[in-house]
Amino acid sequence: MKSIRLFIYIVFAGTMISGCSGFLDEENLGNTTAENYYNTEAGYEGLVNAAYSSLRDVYQPTPFVFCAGTDLFFGAHQEVPLGLSSYQTLTPGSSDVERLFSSLYQSIQMANLALEYSTQTEAFPNLEVRVGEVKVIRAFYYFMLVQNFGDVTLVEDLITTPIVHFDRAPAADVYQFIIDELEAAIEILPLEQIDFGRVSKRTAQHILAKVYLTRGYEDYGAASDFADAATMADAAINGQGLNLGFDELFAYDNDNNEEVLWSIQYAGSSTQNGGAHNWDYPWGPLVQGSDDGVSKKNVLHPTEYLFTLFEDNDERFEGTFLSVRTSPYSGWAIDPDNSTVNYYYPRTATQLADTATWRAEDPDNRAGTVISPLDAHWWDPLNQDDFPGLRKFDRVRTTSVQYTHDLYLARLGETYLIAAEAYLQSGNSGNAIDRVNTVRARAGAGTVASVDIDFILEERARELAGEGFRWLDLKRTGKLMEYTKVRNPDIKTLVDGGIDPFLGANGNYKILRPIPLSAISLDAGEYPQNPAYE
Repeated sequence: MKSIRLFIYIVFAGTMISGCSGFLDEENLGNTTAENYYNTEAGYEGLVNAAYSSLRDVYQPTPFVFCAGTDLFFGAHQEVPLGLSSYQTLTPGSSDVERLFSSLYQSIQMANLALEYSTQTEAFPNLEVRVGEVKVIRAFYYFMLVQNFGDVTLVEDLITTPIVHFDRAPAADVYQFIIDELEAAIEILPLEQIDFGRVSKRTAQHILAKVYLTRGYEDYGAASDFADAATMADAAINGQGLNLGFDELFAYDNDNNEEVLWSIQYAGSSTQNGGAHNWDYPWGPLVQGSDDGVSKKNVLHPTEYLFTLFEDNDERFEGTFLSVRTSPYSGWAIDPDNSTVNYYYPRTATQLADTATWRAEDPDNRAGTVISPLDAHWWDPLNQDDFPGLRKFDRVRTTSVQYTHDLYLARLGETYLIAAEAYLQSGNSGNAIDRVNTVRARAGAGTVASVDIDFILEERARELAGEGFRWLDLKRTGKLMEYTKVRNPDIKTLVDGGIDPFLGANGNYKILRPIPLSAISLDAGEYPQNPAYE
C-alpha cells in the first residue's frame, strides 16, 4: 500500500489534463485513449498545452511561499503561515511547503508525459520546437525545487509503475541537469514565438542566465558561472531596450506587452469557473463586498523599508503601488473619469505641496478625497484601509469584465538586472553599472557611478516587488538572515528579544525549506530531511 501511495503522490497530475487559456486551450479527450490521441498532432499539442497549464497549479495559491518572510513584506494577518513569515515555527508539516513540493513534482510528471510521447507521436512541423518548450518548463520546475529544497529527486522519465523509494540527487547534479536541458532547448527553440506566452529561445536564455547566476554562489559552482550568466542574459536581452513606461508593464489589460518574455496567462473565458490565481488578494487594503467583485485583505503588508526605498523621481513607486483608492475599487482601471477618489497617497514633498492642483484637475471625483501622505501609518500592521496597495496583480470582476492579471515569470527588466549582478560578480563593474542604469533610466531615476550587491538588490526590490522573486534573491546572495533581521518587523521582534528564528536543529539554519513529511513518510527507504529540520 505504501508504494501505491507514493506512486500516486508523484504521478497524480500526469494522469489529468486541466483547462488553460488562449492558444493553450485543450480539447476534451472524451473516451479516446491516450495512446491513440497523443500520437496525433492535435493530441500532442494538447499534451504540451497541459504542461503549460500545470504552471497554474504551482502559482495558484496566495503567494505566501514566494513573498512572506522577506525584507519587503511582513505578515499582518493570521492567514500568513507563521513558519513562512518568521521561520521559528517552520516545520516539515507546513502545508504551503508541502503544496509547493508536490505541485512541482506533479507538474514535472506532466512534462515527462509530454516528452515520453514526443518519440511516439506522428511527425509534424512544430514537434521539435514543442519538445524544446517542454524541456524548458521541466527545467524551470527543477530550478524551483533545487533553490527551495537543495538536494532533490531527479525524475527524468515518465513513471508508469509504483516505485517504493527515491534518492535525493546532490544539488550540483540537479543544476547540471537543468543546464543541460536548457542548453539543448536553446538549440532548437526560435528566437521569438508567434503565439504569445510560449517559451522562446530568449525565455530559455533568461532562465539559464539565472541558473548560472544562482549556481555561481554555491561552493560547487563553476568558475565561469557568473561570466556565463552575463553572456546568457545579454543574449536574452538581444539588443532590446526598456521602451515602455513602468506603469505600462502592469497596466490593466496590457499583459501581452513587448517586455514579457514568459507569463502564465489568464484569459477571462478560461477562468469563469475557477483556475485564476490568488496573487491580487493579500496586499490590501481591505476590500470586501464591493460592487465590482474585488476581495482584498491586509495580509502581506509592505515593510517600512519597501515603502521608503524609492527616490522621489522614481516612477516605479506609482507603477507598483496604487496612489489612489477609488469607489468602486477597480474604477481606477476601468472608469477613472467617473470613479470617486476616496484616498490619495502622496509620498514626496512636491506631491504633498501640490494637492490643491491635484484636486482641481478632477473636482467632481477628488473634492472629498482624504489626503494620506507617507508616514508610519502606512506600514502599521493594524491599518486595514489607509495605505497604498500593491497594484501589479489587481483583477476586475464585473458583470461585463472578467479580468485576472497574468503572472510574469520572465520579463526584460529583470533580465537587465540578472546581467548586472552577473557582471558585478564576474568582476566587470562597468557593464554592471551600465545594465543597472538602463533600468533606472526607464524609471526616471538618476544614473549611478558605482554598484555593489546591496545596491543591485535594492534595484531588484524597486523593480520586482511582489513578483515572487525576493525570497530566492536573498537566499541566492546570502542576505536572507542579514536583511530580514533588521527590516522585517516580525523577525526583528524575535531577534530583539534574543531569539534567532532561523536557528534550527543541531545549530543548522533554516535557509532551505523542509522536505515535507508526506514525502518522507511515503518513501519505503531512507529519504533524508534537510539538516535544520531533523
